[in-house]
Amino acid sequence: MLSETMAWLDVRPGQWYVDANLGGGGHTREILERGGSVIAIDRDREAVHQAEEHLLPHHPGRLLILHGNNRNIDELIRQTGHSVAGILFDLGWSTNQGEDMERGLSFSGEGPLDMRLDQSQEETAESLLESLTEDELERVFTEGDEPLAAPIARAIVQARREGRLPRTTTALAAFVSGVYYRKGFRRSRRHPATRAFMALRIRVNREYENLEESLRGSRDLLKESGGRLIVLSFHSGEDRIVKRALRLWVSEGEAQFLFRRSLVPGEAEVRNNPRSRSARMRGVLFVAS
Repeated sequence: MLSETMAWLDVRPGQWYVDANLGGGGHTREILERGGSVIAIDRDREAVHQAEEHLLPHHPGRLLILHGNNRNIDELIRQTGHSVAGILFDLGWSTNQGEDMERGLSFSGEGPLDMRLDQSQEETAESLLESLTEDELERVFTEGDEPLAAPIARAIVQARREGRLPRTTTALAAFVSGVYYRKGFRRSRRHPATRAFMALRIRVNREYENLEESLRGSRDLLKESGGRLIVLSFHSGEDRIVKRALRLWVSEGEAQFLFRRSLVPGEAEVRNNPRSRSARMRGVLFVAS
């Protein structure tokens, strides 16, 4: 959806745009190649370091890279002194993060139960499994759309009492799969631990709270410039938050939909990039105040 995203962002030479989730730098690179200037934000110091090393030297004066949480986007952008024509959120984690087993974001290989995007924070997935009550764990999994939230939470607390709490990504994936199999799970394309991992990552990184704050900050910035907001989300919880915010702004006359319904990738793109199958794009154009 890269070309489609850039088209709706309406990248123009000489204008400043915000890549609110720098990640591997794909969107930032594309905006720069189309003549736009970019303020890129990421809470992951490694993503910032990589962009400073590989992107910054090639685009002097047209690229600013900020280490920070995009929930503070209003403050971060205002400190640069630039008015922005558009803001892009790509809410998925980058391939580099997923392939780093030490991050614990994937169970494709063994790693610690970390899941932090910002390595300076203390709370990890393992510390959550060690400390949250059964009700709290069930809530975490429910918010991540896990259908077996209650049984998984109950099993984790029982394992904790018995001193057999899973301590690695592969161990947790096997543990969750065991709950599914006991409930009569039938094999499907999606691994049974997928939603549980996503739910823990969301909670570790406070992704829902951050998203709500970052959307409000983006609105305040773009109302001044009459700019565009494009959001790519990858699961229903994120999409609900985005859809609710955009509908509210449109109903209050602050913005106009760029397209009425969410846009999804085509079959060819999904074949080439299976991770894109859950992507949804939404966008609005703000009315300058």
